[in-house]
Amino acid sequence: MTLNALIQQWMPRVAARLPVRYRQGKMPYAFFFALMVIVVLLTYAVISPYPYALPMFGSFAFFLSVLMVLVNRGFPLNGAIHLSTGLGAVILFYAVWVSGGIHSPRLAWLLILPLTPFYMSNRKAGIFWMAVTAALQLLLALSNHLGWVPEFETGRQHVLSSFMTYTLVTCVLIVVPLMYDHMYRRALEDSRKHQRELEARRQELEHTSQMREHFIATVSHELRTPMNAILGFNALLLARVEGKPEALKVLNHTRQSADHLMTVINDILDYSQLQTGQLVIQSETFELRKIAGHAFELFWPRVKSMALDYRIELDEALPTWVHTDRHRLMQVLVNLLGNALKFTHQGSVVLRVQWENPGVLFSVTDTGIGIAPERQAHIFQQFSQADSDIQARYGGNGLGLAISQKLAHLLGGDMGFESQAGQGSRFWLRLPLVACEAPVHTPDARKPDVHTHDMAWRFLIADDHPVNRLLVKQVLQNTWPQSEILEAADGAQALQCLRDKTVDLVVMDMVMPVMDGIEATRTLRDGFAAPVCRVPILGLTANVNPVDLDAFRQAGLSAVMLKPFEPAQLCAKVEQLLLSRA
Repeated sequence: MTLNALIQQWMPRVAARLPVRYRQGKMPYAFFFALMVIVVLLTYAVISPYPYALPMFGSFAFFLSVLMVLVNRGFPLNGAIHLSTGLGAVILFYAVWVSGGIHSPRLAWLLILPLTPFYMSNRKAGIFWMAVTAALQLLLALSNHLGWVPEFETGRQHVLSSFMTYTLVTCVLIVVPLMYDHMYRRALEDSRKHQRELEARRQELEHTSQMREHFIATVSHELRTPMNAILGFNALLLARVEGKPEALKVLNHTRQSADHLMTVINDILDYSQLQTGQLVIQSETFELRKIAGHAFELFWPRVKSMALDYRIELDEALPTWVHTDRHRLMQVLVNLLGNALKFTHQGSVVLRVQWENPGVLFSVTDTGIGIAPERQAHIFQQFSQADSDIQARYGGNGLGLAISQKLAHLLGGDMGFESQAGQGSRFWLRLPLVACEAPVHTPDARKPDVHTHDMAWRFLIADDHPVNRLLVKQVLQNTWPQSEILEAADGAQALQCLRDKTVDLVVMDMVMPVMDGIEATRTLRDGFAAPVCRVPILGLTANVNPVDLDAFRQAGLSAVMLKPFEPAQLCAKVEQLLLSRA
């Protein structure tokens, strides 16, 4: 067995029996090296023919032993290395001086002195002691030249001492690098093990991320799909209960509850997309006053039953047209207004929109309960809520403000607030908006006398949920009473229906069993002859993932709408597709 193999085999076993301090990192090697030096010193104390060898080398061995005990009790290893190396340099310089100076065999010990700090401490320490050793050698050479050093003595004892010196130095030069090699190999193996663990962790996180995205898509579909039916049928009933106050009141309460649930669902989905960086800003040119007014008017039904001064103040200097993501701006304003109204039962809630040239400052000021000072530092953190009493009284999921601030940053702006407990709050949103030109609309080539509502169309509804098919069918029949409506429970049935009959428009859900909407659309576009392959297809989906939405559009859909949808919006989109075909 080689010496290296012996070290590799026995050193871990011996290290496991050392004191706790000497079991980790470089400590086992420092222990063995110090022990080896102590053995060498004691050997020299016995065989050295020079005066004061026994007390000098014995004292140094005792010093190293005490230092090892101190290191075990917490003394810094680097400090111990510098102390022992410094004392060793003094003792070796004396030993070399009395035995012939630059001609002394003990000079070999002085030459290998920097090995200890180099291997056990760091490169900087090793270079420092190399410089010290070089200076000591220069001093010895100069002393020899000037005749200050005693002559080199010969004799049996001196020869034996010199032989032991070269032998021990040779052993040290072999053993120390082998120890360092073992330390390097161990560190390398630990690093590779750590890398394998990190890779496994990365794969686990990637799989978890994929599962989360799948879960979000599933939750989105499973929650938004029934909400589509609830909100859709509620809208149809609201249109039929005019003059019936009690029924109207019940339906309005139902709509408010459903809207609140949709807000919670959307907050969770938006938060997930923000965390994964999938939320994309889609800028467009729009009228600023209309968007601010629309956000303000959404809460009129709630405010009518409240004793509040609810108003909007628009700066006359505001630009008419601006360019940003109007849907996300609307989302932030609705969130701020909703929060203000939730926590304000008397006094006022005011939405102000001011021109800062450049930039626009939106602010919502209320006279509500305010925010306690100890909560203000955490108000924009996700899942941050008020104390349990307030949270129990007012509800909330703690995501609205966190999402709003992130959206503000994505829009290139910032958000902040001022608040006093019991006196109210002021939340503000500052966006770097500038005035821009009104969008250029392409002239409509359609004849103004075309009325689709009086025409007999043939629609195909493909959806695996019977309730959703019923909703879409009812909406289409209310707007186009002369039309024929066909139904299919999956993409395969829809394609079979298109083989048998000609239709004017397809309303197709994207997530269906047997054959989903994407596969059905691609099959229709690529596998059917004209004019069937060019039939307009309006895709309906509850999946809000931007990647999936892009995939839906690339599959050949004419348009895509998210569930839940407003019946009026669905009819407007259907009419647009019908007229474009005409």
